Amino acid sequence: MPSDQDPTAEQISQVKTAVLQKLEKEPPADPFHPNDLKRITDSDLWITKLLQVYDFDMEKTITRLWDNLAWRKSFGVYDITEENLNQEYLRDGSIYVHNKDKDGKPLLIISICKHSKSRNQEDLLKILVFWIERLQLKSNLDKITLFMDMTDSGLSNLDLDFIRAIVGVFETKYPYVPNYILVHELPFLLNAAFKIVKTFLPPEALEILKVTTKKDIDQYVDKDNCLTKWGGNDEYVFQFA
Repeated sequence: MPSDQDPTAEQISQVKTAVLQKLEKEPPADPFHPNDLKRITDSDLWITKLLQVYDFDMEKTITRLWDNLAWRKSFGVYDITEENLNQEYLRDGSIYVHNKDKDGKPLLIISICKHSKSRNQEDLLKILVFWIERLQLKSNLDKITLFMDMTDSGLSNLDLDFIRAIVGVFETKYPYVPNYILVHELPFLLNAAFKIVKTFLPPEALEILKVTTKKDIDQYVDKDNCLTKWGGNDEYVFQFA
């Protein structure tokens, strides 16, 4: 599990210095986004989160921060807007944010019953990143609970490549973000496939992975924050706003 201790000023400075010196000596062909560089020079928060999640492994933190800077520029994180996302996926409730878990962390909901392998994975991942960034901006890099809603899902909805890609985004791009990974109402038919999913989850993810049903979801999300189809009291129906 990530450390709950704060890094020292010296540790933070060491990471900053290493990245900025590398940037000067080995500037990337595609320059990093100035907003991300400002996050490093003007604040300690991003580096603090990474140091904690990597248990103060300086080399790993520096490497992962550099890789993250490169990915954010190539993926176009700052270029993603409501207007240039796939409007069908954005508005059909396949990926959205609603309510909070019992720790007060937002629920980022993925409705697996709306998925199929024919969907464009890149478009879906952009929507995933859009919501993560939106939440991170509001919460000052606070945690999020990933809620995999398996209600009414079948074999035709299961896409291991898509699930692996989601895991990859959180594992390498936002490793400090997940509070819980809740897999809700996993159908019996998908049990075998889910065992495969668990094989490519990192140990840190397995520790926060919880499979829930209507009977026990209130251990992690109280009834008023649960949709009625999850076994709760909230009659909310998704509408993008």
